[in-house]
Amino acid sequence: MAYNTGSPMPPPPPYINLADQGGNNPMDLHPPSSRNLPRYHSGRKKGNECCKCVCWFCCFIFIIILAIAGFFVYLYVIYKPQIPSYSLSSFSVGAFDFRPAELTLNTKIFVSVRAENPNEMIGINYGEGSSIVIAYQNATLSSGELPIFYQGHKNVTVMQIVLEGSHPYGPGLQKAIEESSKSGSVPLDVYVKVPFSLKLDELDLHEVTVNIHCALVVDSISPKKKPNIVSAKYDVDAEF
Repeated sequence: MAYNTGSPMPPPPPYINLADQGGNNPMDLHPPSSRNLPRYHSGRKKGNECCKCVCWFCCFIFIIILAIAGFFVYLYVIYKPQIPSYSLSSFSVGAFDFRPAELTLNTKIFVSVRAENPNEMIGINYGEGSSIVIAYQNATLSSGELPIFYQGHKNVTVMQIVLEGSHPYGPGLQKAIEESSKSGSVPLDVYVKVPFSLKLDELDLHEVTVNIHCALVVDSISPKKKPNIVSAKYDVDAEF
């Protein structure tokens, strides 16, 4: 049984330095309230900003595409663009000479090409790079170019074109042409390349190239006799 001797016990110190007590952990040198704890920041705000940027960009692209589509719809409704038509109206031969010593064929052919612009509010600018080629069984006979000019609204223009050529030929070409001429049916292939741009008032649109293949049949290809066009079939392809 313990008895109080009457001498009071000294109060405990308010703070004990653990280093004096033999502690080796440096984290124990300061009270827990003074420790620096790491802070973790959420990346939600940064991710939301990226999503907003992507959404705004997509909306901007969509508006641009919608505006362009609306512009072309407006042009189509107001101007009603139509592709011009072309046809071969006349065909004549100025020279068609076989030269056996040189195995070359010299030709000079005159053709008239009829170009019709059916548009009421659109003009046509014919530019450089056009060509017209006449061939017989894949052998080129003559070639030339279309003139550079401007064709107005609802206009029909007949172009007089001179085609010339000097090409080597094989032994069977002369005989085949002579036999076709005797039968009154000479099949020819006419290839026409027409680059042009549509003109809306003062605005020039993108250039378009029309490729035309005409399967032409004439009754003669001799310069001594005016050929008559027996038939002509057209195949048209446009490159935008």
